[in-house]
Amino acid sequence: MAIIYNDYINGTGNGPTWHVKIRPPSRIVRTYYRETATAAELLWDKKQGKIHVCLSGGMDSEYALSVILSLGMDAIPVILRTKYNAHDIRYAFKFCENNNLSPIVIDLDFDYFVKSGQFLDIATKTNCAAYQYIATMWLTNLIGGTVVTGETDPHLYLGSDGKWYVDEIEPVFCHLKYYEMQGIYAMPYMIRHTPEQFLAFLLEPTIKKLVNNEIPGKTGSYSSKVHVYNNQVKFKIEDRKKQNGYEVVETSPIFQHPDMQLVKSWKDKFWGSSDFEYNYLVNTLLAGNIAEGTNGQN
Repeated sequence: MAIIYNDYINGTGNGPTWHVKIRPPSRIVRTYYRETATAAELLWDKKQGKIHVCLSGGMDSEYALSVILSLGMDAIPVILRTKYNAHDIRYAFKFCENNNLSPIVIDLDFDYFVKSGQFLDIATKTNCAAYQYIATMWLTNLIGGTVVTGETDPHLYLGSDGKWYVDEIEPVFCHLKYYEMQGIYAMPYMIRHTPEQFLAFLLEPTIKKLVNNEIPGKTGSYSSKVHVYNNQVKFKIEDRKKQNGYEVVETSPIFQHPDMQLVKSWKDKFWGSSDFEYNYLVNTLLAGNIAEGTNGQN
């Protein structure tokens, strides 16, 4: 199973040289739910062993699991628990309870994880400047079978020039490097696994309203994606505040550990953003051409 379908989205370089190319769909795009269902069907056809979905408490991973379940497929939720993330994973436990699911819960002593050097080892191997991603990578190496993570949907922001952009940031791609390095059988991009799915998200009615400035006060897509996810009749995702799971860590002594501060300092080296003006991206992909990002405005 390909980590990304036909490698349709590809990033190269680091930091200021980070550059992303996106290949177009090969057929007519359907609704975002239908395209996500197709990704789930690809997952089911290519799975090895049981499907394990890393459920973080965020909307992305909950949407991925909800689509799988809506198709009558079996999947086991996996929840990473630390002393710092109760505020986040309460949504994951609530989802499991509401859907009569028995999750695998893996406890991590996060302070030891950092102090032991494991945190820095993974960050160094993947050039990952996003300290929020390291523990998730560690988790996926413990699971076996077929691993699914929500990762992130296409993110849009309102630029200083008044235009809307889709940004593809370098840290998100660190997961792919880690799975390949560790030989983890996974679909980490399940909510945008195919080029059809990627474009379907951008064509959703809520996203179109956003880029047409029909939703006053919005400068990004984080608070709007729940409406994209809920534009189907199979299930409803509970809206919640955007969190990274590290709100408590960032106010705790462990955040001052030299290894965490070192990874945080890598942002200039390993946090490139390759950005696509929305209309250019959509029109290019609809025309069947490859879209190329520019140096980010973020």
